[in-house]
Order: sequence, then structure tokens, then C-alpha cells
Amino acid sequence: MNEALRERVAERAHARCEYCLYPETFSLVPHQLDHVIPRQHGGADTEDNLAFCCATCNRVKGPNLASLDPTTKRITPLYNPRTQTWDGHFRLDNVAIRGLTPEGRATVALLRLNDATRLRERRALVTKGWLPDPTQ
Repeated sequence: MNEALRERVAERAHARCEYCLYPETFSLVPHQLDHVIPRQHGGADTEDNLAFCCATCNRVKGPNLASLDPTTKRITPLYNPRTQTWDGHFRLDNVAIRGLTPEGRATVALLRLNDATRLRERRALVTKGWLPDPTQ
């Protein structure tokens, strides 16, 4: 994919991972373009199918389109940043990301958005003022 496409996707996402909100500025490796619908499932290399994604989220998400909602134990589509809003499916609770919907819960679980390392990183970003303080 070309650099202009990457820049448009990054700009749309405000240079943050569209899943965990991690800013690319503080990442050790550049964020990547995630195929919301992976190529192997017919997804295209088009702006309307690409999400700006940190390497951790992209690696864990892989070609998954769905996962188990930990509450209902039902197979549930993952959050789609091209057709859904982050605030409609997640909320920041202190530094943990909470799923508000089946899609949100399945995405939080699959992407391990609240593992210990991610919580430490998010806490440091909030403390330094680089992520909004969710308690205010």
C-alpha cells in the first residue's frame, strides 16, 4: 500500500490505534494498517477497509472477524472502526478499556486490551497527560 493511503488512514485516526487508542508517537514501532475485513475473507486494500492499528493489536487480531463475547459466550463480530464508533462500544474506566456491547467485549477479550503491560502503558500515558484522564 502506498504512503499517501497510510497517511490518510493515520490522519483519520488522529495517529492513534483505533482499537486501544495507543498513540503512534509513543510506540517503539510504527503503527500498521489493519484490514478490518482481512484479505483472506475478501477484504480490500481500500481506505474504507483499513484501520490504523498498533503492532500489538494487529498481531493479536490477525485475520479474526469474530470472537466469543465473554459475557454471553456467543460468537460475536469484532468492533469495526469503519462502521461503528469507539464510544458506542467501549469506555475508558480508569485505565482499563471496558466493552459496552457484545462487539466491544469480544474485541477487548481477543485483543487483550487490559493485560498488565497494556494497563501500565496506558497509566503512564494518562499520568504524563498524553491520553485524556478518564476520571475527569
